[in-house]
Amino acid sequence: MTYAILDSNNRCTALVASEPSSGNWVKVNPGMEAAVGRIYNGWAFDAPRWTSYEFLNRFTPVERKLIWARSKTDEDIADFLMLSQAAQEVVSDDPATIAGMGLLVSKNILTAARKDAILGGT
Repeated sequence: MTYAILDSNNRCTALVASEPSSGNWVKVNPGMEAAVGRIYNGWAFDAPRWTSYEFLNRFTPVERKLIWARSKTDEDIADFLMLSQAAQEVVSDDPATIAGMGLLVSKNILTAARKDAILGGT
């Protein structure tokens, strides 16, 4: 059996095999896509999501300036930036989000750890 440890915002902070003796937790039923960083909504675990503004503010000012500068000469970065700005909502596990963030890592704008921190929802 798996149990999800939840913080005060119902965000999963850990998955454990033993039933916790205290704190905020929930039993993970088969089929639930529980993972650290996902948010428990009462019956399922949702991927973190943000408005375009909230998502872009997850980057540091230096990262945003670098993305902006590189978007002027790199069509792929420009495309990801345009889609991120136009989105009603950016979802952390959306294939386009994952691909775009992977692109920023491959272009040495972000480290893999920084990408994970941005998408982790914390």
